[in-house]
Amino acid sequence: MKIAVISMIRDAWGGSEELWHDMAKIALSKGHEVVHLSYEHPLEHFKLAELKSSGLVSLKRPGITGNVSGIERFARLTANFVRKKIQKPVKKIFIQKPDMILYNGTCYSILGEKEILNELKKFNGKFFLLCHFNERRSPLEKIEKMILKEVYQKCTKVFFTNYHDIETLTNDLDAEIPNARVVRNPVNLENTTMIPFPPDEPAQIAMVGNLLIFHKGQDIAFNVLKKDTWKKRNWHLNIYGNGPDEDHLKRLCNEFNLEEKVSFHGKVNDIRAVWQKNHLHLMPSRMEGMPLAIVEAMLCGRPGVVTDVGGISEWIEDEKSGFLAQSATADAVGDALEKAWQHRTSWKEMGQYAHQRAAQLYDPNPGKTLLELMLN
Repeated sequence: MKIAVISMIRDAWGGSEELWHDMAKIALSKGHEVVHLSYEHPLEHFKLAELKSSGLVSLKRPGITGNVSGIERFARLTANFVRKKIQKPVKKIFIQKPDMILYNGTCYSILGEKEILNELKKFNGKFFLLCHFNERRSPLEKIEKMILKEVYQKCTKVFFTNYHDIETLTNDLDAEIPNARVVRNPVNLENTTMIPFPPDEPAQIAMVGNLLIFHKGQDIAFNVLKKDTWKKRNWHLNIYGNGPDEDHLKRLCNEFNLEEKVSFHGKVNDIRAVWQKNHLHLMPSRMEGMPLAIVEAMLCGRPGVVTDVGGISEWIEDEKSGFLAQSATADAVGDALEKAWQHRTSWKEMGQYAHQRAAQLYDPNPGKTLLELMLN
């Protein structure tokens, strides 16, 4: 069986790549062929290199990485347009004659893939969408609804990482999605036992994720913690991750005089080491599907202060396994964080409950689950 995977992200890697990676790893081990199309990036992630060493065929399409604007952006877009015309990277996937194609993106990103949509009209194999989150900020145009309905109807199955996105998409399209299936994201943990709580003082709070403000909302947390009430309290914020907004966040940190209260640790691969040090998970995201970081923190036995977006409330129960902010605003996140602070003597007990709940919900072999759903 030949399986093609098309990734939409412009980064070298991201949380949205973990599920197809696990599926492809198993597929290759069972003798299936796997072809992958991704955007060019100057760095090659070690997990992609690992798959290539196991037989993955890796194809690239021109793209722009990093914060590029103005004349430089226009020049790169023009050059990429010409290169796409010459290289025809999307057509190369279909020339491989795969038996099935998995498009790895968001609920609506396929709308921007005109070449893929044109090729799909001639494709007779199985087609799957893997939708990691619902990123829509405005109502769909009539033509967009029509295109999406056609694509979703063509899909053999549509995979989601949470039930909330299925409900939201159903409402957006005014149509049921009978071929929808939920497949959990994998976690970056070999050991899912609970980690003992660190010493009580100071309260160590962790934000884990890409430093991308429009998505992860780290600036919202800063606008809460800059207040005098918080500055007088005994806590420390540890930020794990990297991304295009790192310099901006460091400037905010200086502007708000939070240098002694906040540490930037960069990207870390050892998630358990993060939770050996920290008591509380803070994720003030503006949009999400079902972030790995929350599941990993829960499995390690840590409660979270999180925004009620995407499928997060399917995992975090308010005042049981964490604290839910009703919106991604400084007021709402501030209220949730204040409630958490007033209940900090319960964090350890809440972390134990969070671990139990996550252990019930997560799939220890999601790559296998995804592959079986595709093959059957």
